[in-house]
Amino acid sequence: MRNAQNTLFEGGHYLYDFDSANRARFVGPFADAVRFINENQLYRTDLWVKFVKQYTFDSDADGHWRCEYWGKMMRGACFVCNYTRDEKLYAILESTIRDMLTTQDELGRFSTYPVSSEFRDWDMWGRKYIMLGFLYFYEICDDEALCEEIKAAVCRHADYICDRVGAGEGKIPMCKTSRAWLGANAMSILEPFVKLYHLTHDRKYFEMAEEIVREGYESEACIFRKAEEDEIDPYQYPENKAYETMSCFDGLAEFYCLTGEERYKKAVLNFGRRVLATDVTVIGSCGCTHELFDHSAEMQVNDDYTYIMQETCVTVTLIKLCGQLFRLSGDMAYIDCIETAFFNAYLGSLNTHFQPYTCKTREAVPREITGVMPFDSYAPLRADRRGLATGGLCIMTDNTYYGCCACIGSAGIGYIPKIAAMTFDEGVLLNFFLPGTISARTPGDQYVRFDVAGNYPYENNTVISVTTDCPEVFTLRLRNPAWSKKTVVTVNGEAIDVSGDTVSITRKWTSGNTVAITFDMKVYPVYPEVVFRKPYVAFRYGCIVLAADVRLGVDPRAVVTPVLNEDGSVIAEPCFCPELDDNILCFNLKTAEGDLRLIDYSSAGKDFDKECAAWIPAGSKE
Repeated sequence: MRNAQNTLFEGGHYLYDFDSANRARFVGPFADAVRFINENQLYRTDLWVKFVKQYTFDSDADGHWRCEYWGKMMRGACFVCNYTRDEKLYAILESTIRDMLTTQDELGRFSTYPVSSEFRDWDMWGRKYIMLGFLYFYEICDDEALCEEIKAAVCRHADYICDRVGAGEGKIPMCKTSRAWLGANAMSILEPFVKLYHLTHDRKYFEMAEEIVREGYESEACIFRKAEEDEIDPYQYPENKAYETMSCFDGLAEFYCLTGEERYKKAVLNFGRRVLATDVTVIGSCGCTHELFDHSAEMQVNDDYTYIMQETCVTVTLIKLCGQLFRLSGDMAYIDCIETAFFNAYLGSLNTHFQPYTCKTREAVPREITGVMPFDSYAPLRADRRGLATGGLCIMTDNTYYGCCACIGSAGIGYIPKIAAMTFDEGVLLNFFLPGTISARTPGDQYVRFDVAGNYPYENNTVISVTTDCPEVFTLRLRNPAWSKKTVVTVNGEAIDVSGDTVSITRKWTSGNTVAITFDMKVYPVYPEVVFRKPYVAFRYGCIVLAADVRLGVDPRAVVTPVLNEDGSVIAEPCFCPELDDNILCFNLKTAEGDLRLIDYSSAGKDFDKECAAWIPAGSKE
């Protein structure tokens, strides 16, 4: 497998960038999660065959979105494969790529819609994911002939769209190629058109991207214009579907990096800042009203919301968008958000207990179909069960089903290694401190390896050992998480000043240098800014949200009043959790009502039967 090269963003508009020399191998829970996803999804050749098959006939003539499954899963699989360098996975991906190439019709289309009803509903959304699937595989492909075949096929696919969609007589505006969400799902094809222009330098792909951006300013949705004006929050936009809207801004960030047009950067950063302020919940996702931006920062504790969504598609897309926002701004709040989202909402979505979902078909006489998917679609915040529904569910001709959240899942974990270590002009930035090994390229164009010991983010001590081929002066920058109120850093035993959201250490680095970090990891209560019918409290240990789980004999609907230390932390002791797993992060909290045992949110409610909760009814704060 050839090294995946960053063929994009040569304009240098990012403050931090991905490192094509990045090699990472993490151990512990991260490695366990990758193994789970590979074995229960990405290695399953039957899934790849099934998703390709949808393109051999008009499977979405009913107006659905089976068209997204293959490309969405391929994008995430490429992220994972680029991280693992797994030859078995690469062979599976190469096989399904070749399989999908055979489905291109004589017009150049990859579509599950008949020509008679194309460019409506979710057709363009599916065409977007086809392009992304092919283009991300292109970046890791080690077969030059196959690369050329992929490029030719994607260009034919894109040319068909360019000939029929956009500005001009007889063409359909991109925003009118879908009747959903004011066309935002269709306009999110912006990202792959930017990628295709970088690959081919064909002007017509730039012009298509430019036209989509124009529509983002002038169409009924006008999401880019609203963001640039910066007068309202995303939940107040004319179109507020969280997943699709964030996908559009992901594409706008890449278009900015192509053009250098500052107004686009301004729009993206305005949008991201307002999302963080108004719509990110305690577990790091968005959307309490279905999958919509809805001021979730407040609505997450509104008792009138009896079924909170927190869709996994939204979580993964937020992670990717925050990566873009950080690279543009250098604001560590976006990395903090990614960390919260990953270790809570995302890992919580893994169906590690293999619990089944049962759904009813939409036939005249509905039938029940049961299946197991590796990802859950929605995450509870107040007392509720997991596994209540399957997001983006579609029935296949073989009487099985799959869902959008399952298909997007692997992209979440595959993105983390891309941003764990990043480069900037003076050196290397470490954002996460996952145990294992990670390497990057220095300003002097040599490899530096960081061996990270500890159990971050579950324990507070981390030691980083540095290995270089030759001594070199460069800056090692360490993220200082917002949740750590007092971080202590030493280099070879010598204390380093810690202030702000990063620690920058410029010195001549040689093999054997060590950096030790001690984070302030205590259990702190979190209270929402707004109280509706009754107050709530959540508890955080570092970036980990703790949760009540009925399986531990805890009532997630009972009022708790935490007893605090002088520094505002909760009096709490780590404890074992033999009912579930002794390795689960578990704390015994002292409250006025008695001891309260909580576990990490990602482990809570995994039987899909018993209730769990991140927000617990709160007693007096006095």
